[in-house]
Amino acid sequence: MKDKTMIQILRICLETSVISAYYFGRGTILNATKAFFHTCSTKGYELFTSDVGLREIDRSGTSTQEKLYGVIEGFNVRICPLTSEADRLAEEYVRRNVIPANVRADAEHIAICSVNGLEVLASWNLRHIVNLKTKMMVKDINTEMGYPTPNIVRPDEVLEGE
Repeated sequence: MKDKTMIQILRICLETSVISAYYFGRGTILNATKAFFHTCSTKGYELFTSDVGLREIDRSGTSTQEKLYGVIEGFNVRICPLTSEADRLAEEYVRRNVIPANVRADAEHIAICSVNGLEVLASWNLRHIVNLKTKMMVKDINTEMGYPTPNIVRPDEVLEGE
């Protein structure tokens, strides 16, 4: 029998698309995002995002910013900074063509999650983040450079089995 005191609280890093989808997702993405946040709240999962995500939010209009910052505050999302260590790891992802240079922020999201040892990176960005190539290459680079590899998933994958 497992000792309940040994159960680790899941720490999930939110890429900006997840925060945005809380208000601006459509159909099943909107529903899955709302369910994801509800599950995280009821299960006590710790939520994080990055200052990279905040910069992305800051580029939107005032009304959008208010809504997205409301999600961050309402769900007690903590902010992880882009440190020089995470910046170097992100640069390695770009250098090795894991993430295109023109979307370097996507590499930064993954690197921040990795450097902080967060177990999960949740994203709706299937093009550059949640795909097999990215997952495999991030695992190889992180292993080589001595960083843990987060589970890179869509928010609805966190809900599976709930």
